[in-house]
Amino acid sequence: MDLRHLRYVVATARNSSFSAAALELEVQQPIVSRRIRELEEELGVALFDRSTAGAKLTPVGENFVVMAGRILDDLQRLTDRTRAAVEGRRGSVALGFYKSLSSGSLRFIMRSFRENHPDIGLDLLEAPFVELMAAIHSGKLDVAIILGDPNRCPVLHSMSVSTEQLMLALPLDHPLAEKPFVYWSDLKEERFLISHRDPGPDIRNILIAKLAAPSDDPEIVSLHVSLENILSLVGAGQGVSLQCECASGLTGLGAVFRPVHDANGAARIGYIACWHPQNDNPALKTFLEALKSGT
Repeated sequence: MDLRHLRYVVATARNSSFSAAALELEVQQPIVSRRIRELEEELGVALFDRSTAGAKLTPVGENFVVMAGRILDDLQRLTDRTRAAVEGRRGSVALGFYKSLSSGSLRFIMRSFRENHPDIGLDLLEAPFVELMAAIHSGKLDVAIILGDPNRCPVLHSMSVSTEQLMLALPLDHPLAEKPFVYWSDLKEERFLISHRDPGPDIRNILIAKLAAPSDDPEIVSLHVSLENILSLVGAGQGVSLQCECASGLTGLGAVFRPVHDANGAARIGYIACWHPQNDNPALKTFLEALKSGT
């Protein structure tokens, strides 16, 4: 007995005819009749009552067809799932990111992907930059979304994902809070509070690049506390803080947010996705294509 026998029996039962089953299966009618006869001889029981009116299932045949149909349906599901996995329509993607990026555009990206690709799971990992890079190289992660530009990870493949405005968090009573936006030149004398956690080091590099002229020495305080605690300290008047736009959704901490502008308008920071060039996960390809298309 093999799968061909099951297909011939089910098709004959569905059509009540050997010739109609042969037409459906695109084989010669004698082949269907012969294969079913072989199966009946192997089982030692008749599955069909044959007559000039066609082929009618025997009681044993009726039970056999039910079970054979289940086997063929399971096989089709197995085939479809395997094909979907190979084609990247099913599976999972291990996605890493900084904890501070779990809101804003990254949240939209994950929600949109899950809606459009329900058969691909997202296994999430929040970790610092160094751990994310190690996880990609070890194969623990398929892809990481971090701050920066595509040149940041030269040994990996990467692409731009999106950008966000840079925002200045200020105490409510700070003079700059009265302005709709602030310029870098407004921030020369400020005391900046940043987190030791990522993306704090990235923010520090931006501040130094924008504010550290040869005669300047911007005051940047790196703290081993969460983003929420940074904003609480800002609200308490301990300083200001440069943040990604997604942080502006944290309210009730006594801080207000104003966009930072340069000569070209709103200052922005980019997100990139990076992955190992030898990663052959088909679902990763689907995820990256979704990132490119914005879906």
